[in-house]
Amino acid sequence: MTTALTHSQKTAIDVTSLTGAERAVALYASDMPNTRRHHTGEQIHDWIVQGAERLGMTELRTRAERYHGWRLLNVNRLVTAQIQARHEQRFPKARRLLLADQAGSGNVFCFDGMSDEARARNGAATVDGDCPCHGTGGIAVRSADPDASCEILCPVHSRAQIDAFHRAHRAEW
Repeated sequence: MTTALTHSQKTAIDVTSLTGAERAVALYASDMPNTRRHHTGEQIHDWIVQGAERLGMTELRTRAERYHGWRLLNVNRLVTAQIQARHEQRFPKARRLLLADQAGSGNVFCFDGMSDEARARNGAATVDGDCPCHGTGGIAVRSADPDASCEILCPVHSRAQIDAFHRAHRAEW
């Protein structure tokens, strides 16, 4: 049986202190419906609090960092079979995760915002399994032409280097 959260329960978890990935994971763990429809900012807020309380902050952050690591590898088409299998075990309902991610993003930008501390952690990522870089930060890219072979930075384990590169080039633009 689910019950609505009271205003005093809402304040137990400070939603502004959660990163975008943490909000998505909290929403996934909450009683948020699996269908897309209009929900008020307060409903989304309440579900984030509910999911965060269900998981606890340690588990919430661990799952969020692994989710963000999976996203970074996925967007670069570098997800290994082991990482994908563990991701699917944690989040078996892909559509629900997509809806939770969208609602969590909307909560950040349109309703609750994000604290400076959460913003500093917002890019935290890790993998649960065999990262293609094997923890070295570099991924070999092989080509039939030996001169075309190179190494790319791992989007998870070289995140600080990649961010510094983008900051430097944004200043030039």
